[in-house]
Amino acid sequence: MDFALFEKIIHDIRALGQPLTNLNLYGDGEPFLNKELLDMIRLATRMQVAQNIIVTSNGSAITEKIAVDLIESGLTHLRVSIYGVDEDFHRHITGSTIKPAKVHTNIDRLRKLRDAVGSRLPHIYVKMIGTSETRSQIERFRDMYSGVADEVNVENPINWNGFNNNDLVGALDPRHESDLTLVQGWHKQKGQSNSHKLICTTPFLSLNVKSDGVVTICIVDWNKGTAVGDITRESLSDIWHGERLRAFRRMHIEKRRHENPSCRNCMVLHNSPDNIDEMASADPERLLYFPRPRES
Repeated sequence: MDFALFEKIIHDIRALGQPLTNLNLYGDGEPFLNKELLDMIRLATRMQVAQNIIVTSNGSAITEKIAVDLIESGLTHLRVSIYGVDEDFHRHITGSTIKPAKVHTNIDRLRKLRDAVGSRLPHIYVKMIGTSETRSQIERFRDMYSGVADEVNVENPINWNGFNNNDLVGALDPRHESDLTLVQGWHKQKGQSNSHKLICTTPFLSLNVKSDGVVTICIVDWNKGTAVGDITRESLSDIWHGERLRAFRRMHIEKRRHENPSCRNCMVLHNSPDNIDEMASADPERLLYFPRPRES
């Protein structure tokens, strides 16, 4: 993303009148390849636009200089995705020549540099997806990052939007042994009637700005099928309170998500601990009309 566009977004957030809970600086690519990422974090920190500033990375590009700058930047959370600790598997999944040991070295160095200056930030969360293909690596993964990361976790797979019927989980779990109901927010017992959420909370909680300024509902919408605005021509407030987003929310409230190709097969709604199903049935208009700051 161009820095000038990011700066515009930051000023739009400030105009909302209150900070965001989370500002996530990542998307369709490795964020540390953006040479202006550290300046973006510093700007967001200086402008106090969010309680938490978060970057999700594969850890491969975090050099010693970047690590030092990162500790001083104001970043609150660094999430690191580990695809595998076995070299052959890592190369097969990522298609790159980067070795898992290099990623470990980068994260270990960041932790030591952070601790040496007496800082607790950024909080380092390291995760790997647990599937039939990674099962044999899980204990090695935990051993490698225990004491390096502040948190080490094995996450359950989720099929994201499955656009064009792509089986995203199948890449890591070709034998389809994973229980896809084991995701956070699966709030009722498996097997019961209505055992999972019907309404996605994402349109009511967050927005995702693509590098070209197109605003979509969530980060997993790669094909921009949930576009609700363009930040280069509109303010963030106008998009958040706009009719396109309201119509999208209504589609979800009325359980018509099958009408949108990006939402039709998506499982991300189960990945959130929030649940608005009962509220949507009892008072849908309350969810459709958010008061602007000047109206509150």
